[in-house]
Amino acid sequence: MKVFVVLALCSVACAANLQQLLDTTYTDVQGRKYTLDDFKGKYLAIYHSASWCGPCRRFTPNLISAYKALLGRNFQVIWVSRCRSSSDSDSFFQKMPWVRMSYSEGMGWRGDALFKLTNQRYIPAVTMVDPNFNVINDQARTAIERYGYRGFPWRD
Repeated sequence: MKVFVVLALCSVACAANLQQLLDTTYTDVQGRKYTLDDFKGKYLAIYHSASWCGPCRRFTPNLISAYKALLGRNFQVIWVSRCRSSSDSDSFFQKMPWVRMSYSEGMGWRGDALFKLTNQRYIPAVTMVDPNFNVINDQARTAIERYGYRGFPWRD
């Protein structure tokens, strides 16, 4: 029983930290601004990738297809750039139909903390988060590649 209580408390603490890290302003490709409140009740895919990364360039179209198939559902992708420059990030983002964290935040402490908190080691990386900010799959890329939109919400 004590182990269950400790695990439940750790889960609540992780969700609180994740929510704090995600509490920022996002923009879409048209420049519209969004906050975390705009995504209330949605599953979130936190997507770390970069333009210089071949596997990222190959995976992004898969995620775009899944995202478009799930339009109107309770789902949002948040892109966290790992590009080498702001201009590379801007150019790569032009292909994406979702929102992004600012380049400076993604490459700064916030992006680094998100990467570590969600147990990532390499890119491309997708972490699925439920509407209560619980991580339900910290390696969702594989499930997205394997099942496409039919596997949503790609639980671990």
